[in-house]
Amino acid sequence: MARKRQSQTPVLIVYVLSMLISVAIFGAVALVLLNVFVTQPKLRREAERNSASTVEEDTDEEYDYAAARETILFAGEDGGKINFIAVIRVLPDLKTIRILPVSPYTLSYVSGVEGTVDSLFETGGMTYLKQSVENAFGITCDKYIKISNDGWSSFVDYLGGTQDYYFPEELYYKNEATGEITSFSQGSATRTLYGDDIRRIMTYPMYSGGSEARVRAVGELWASLINSACTYNSGSVVGNIQTIFNVIFNNSDTDITTRSFTEVREAYEYIVSEAQTPATYRLPTGTWNDSGYFTASDEFRAELQTYFELAEEASVLE
Repeated sequence: MARKRQSQTPVLIVYVLSMLISVAIFGAVALVLLNVFVTQPKLRREAERNSASTVEEDTDEEYDYAAARETILFAGEDGGKINFIAVIRVLPDLKTIRILPVSPYTLSYVSGVEGTVDSLFETGGMTYLKQSVENAFGITCDKYIKISNDGWSSFVDYLGGTQDYYFPEELYYKNEATGEITSFSQGSATRTLYGDDIRRIMTYPMYSGGSEARVRAVGELWASLINSACTYNSGSVVGNIQTIFNVIFNNSDTDITTRSFTEVREAYEYIVSEAQTPATYRLPTGTWNDSGYFTASDEFRAELQTYFELAEEASVLE
């Protein structure tokens, strides 16, 4: 009697089910691995980028330009002697820089010692110079810079120099010790003035107006230099701002540090980028005695508080 052939259908069904279950298991495992090693890391990276972007935006929004206000005593030094002095008041929130040119022959005092600010410098260095300028004008200088001739030349070169200057008289002088010649015709500058040019103009010893004319030249040239940098060379100045700091740091006696510069760097970039002519200067008023020494008047000291926005600052602190 012939044997009845068994159907293969149950075996096929079991095989198919086994395959489907295996595929499902492997698929589930693959999805888990994809989630762990691909999806989740990608989500974390995006979250970190979004978080960093939010922090950066918050930082930009919260940057307090008023907190970056500062007053800097800037002095040129040649052979151990001060040859020009300017107090630079930086007001980033107002997009302005205000300049006080100072005669080295300004009378002042430090710790009971009286004299001109340059003679007090010779006695006590930058500490005495800073204190003597502060006492003479009733202000506080947050930082100081005493820069060499080479450092000044590099500093001005990075700012781009200036051609916006009017010579009130013809200048001609030969320094017998160095052989350096100062020679400029009366009238508007006919070429760009760079570091050595500006230094010679600010320190020219033969002005018909004497020391007062030199102080005026310091104020006008500083304002012109800063305004020209912002108007014509803002991109270059912002791009080289770290290099400009390095020039100052490496060629001067200064209490500015990398950290303190970093704290206000954004404020300086803001002024240079946003303001075309931020700089003005105020010529000190007072009395010049027969010896050629200057004393600031009480009226000017009070006026300077307003010009430097110090009265407003004091009221805020109170």
